[in-house]
Amino acid sequence: MGKQTDVGRVAITGGSGRLGRCVVDHFRAHGDVTVIDVRPPDQRGVSFTKADVLDFAALERALAGHDSVVHLAAIPNQRTAPASVTFEINAQGAWNVLQAAENVGVRRAAVASSDAATGLHYNPPDWAPQYLPVDEAHPLRPTDAYSLSKQVTEVICRAYAVRGKLRVAAIRPSRIVYPPHWPELEEWGADPRNHHMWAYVEPEDVARALRLALALEGDPYDAFFVCADDALGRRPTLEVLEERFGRLPEIRKPEVYERNPTASVFDNSRARRVLGFEPKSDWRRLAARARGGKT
Repeated sequence: MGKQTDVGRVAITGGSGRLGRCVVDHFRAHGDVTVIDVRPPDQRGVSFTKADVLDFAALERALAGHDSVVHLAAIPNQRTAPASVTFEINAQGAWNVLQAAENVGVRRAAVASSDAATGLHYNPPDWAPQYLPVDEAHPLRPTDAYSLSKQVTEVICRAYAVRGKLRVAAIRPSRIVYPPHWPELEEWGADPRNHHMWAYVEPEDVARALRLALALEGDPYDAFFVCADDALGRRPTLEVLEERFGRLPEIRKPEVYERNPTASVFDNSRARRVLGFEPKSDWRRLAARARGGKT
């Protein structure tokens, strides 16, 4: 695990959103937080500055006086907005936030990317993982606007880190599951055509990973997959993957699936090793809560 440091006064873009609310609650327990969003947060007693990520001057004013920024503000998937809007808000918004942060002396940034940056979710159905589990060295080949915007966001993050004024970490969460999703989780996991590749994570795990990444000392840029240890569903992951693609890719860590047949397609071991991240996500617990019973 890398050395951790104090993140100081933190600004959170998109802090009024679904993930943002959880991230704000988590960071409030560790220091001073300001939400930067187009609407105020639900929580009382949280500092708030109204700003759009496409309004560069407003971002500079909002970020002034902060030590760190967590950038969440984005279109969350390809179904939420037209492709042109998705790409502009996600890619241009990320550039605006990091440039404004650099201009006003912010020193650290943690940015929400996505496992969709790999291109494995929305690409043609015959494009399987090249090997398993998918780690941070896996090639990125997105084709849709949302996934491409996340790859471009990571390129922007790396560029600002190289410039030497910001330390930037990109977090690649798997599908974030919220209470409305809980009744469907087992059904999603049983579907070989599920475009999210059966990987998932709870928002509390994402919030914790963002804080750990923001506080990390080390390389000026890094990226991490953040997901549950297991996949959705009760069938073995390799069995479902073979049904989906008609073949299995190279299994580089067979012990992962020998130890846990329902292990995730994505590899969170680097986040564990470098960040000290320990996932608590458990779809069975969430499904049981949705039923009002036990697993």
